[in-house]
Amino acid sequence: MKGKALTYVLMACVAAVWGIIFYRIYLSVAEDEPTIATAPTTKVAYFKMVNHANDTVKLDLAYRNPFEEKNFVNIEEKADRSGPVTKIAAPQMLKPQVNWSGIIYSGYISNPSSKQKLAILSVNGKETLLVEGQSANGLKLLKYLGDSIKVQYQGETKHIRIK
Repeated sequence: MKGKALTYVLMACVAAVWGIIFYRIYLSVAEDEPTIATAPTTKVAYFKMVNHANDTVKLDLAYRNPFEEKNFVNIEEKADRSGPVTKIAAPQMLKPQVNWSGIIYSGYISNPSSKQKLAILSVNGKETLLVEGQSANGLKLLKYLGDSIKVQYQGETKHIRIK
């Protein structure tokens, strides 16, 4: 009997919830009926158009040009004449970093008759065979050292190990 009583209570709760849902739907549909119109309202302009031809404000353009090469202000011109003047050195331009990750040393081939060793190199995906002193794809093989080589690329020198 206890199970039946709980079932009836739950059924009443479900019916009440659905009743509330249907009642709210009915109210929202009923509100769509036309109502008595009142006096027409005036539409407010969304943007206020301003005539800038009559502006009296002048822009202050006394700032440095960020794209000009001479970015540094002469301190002597701006310095107070009563105290000592210290000069600031302009920073030196840094050389771009060389991307060594595109250069891979895969191994070597030995020629027994001429006793030359050809290094197998991959420069940005292009494989080349180089002897000491030869250049290809901007890379120059300076010295063969067995398990590594000494190369020059874009003006910098580096030892690269076999992979």
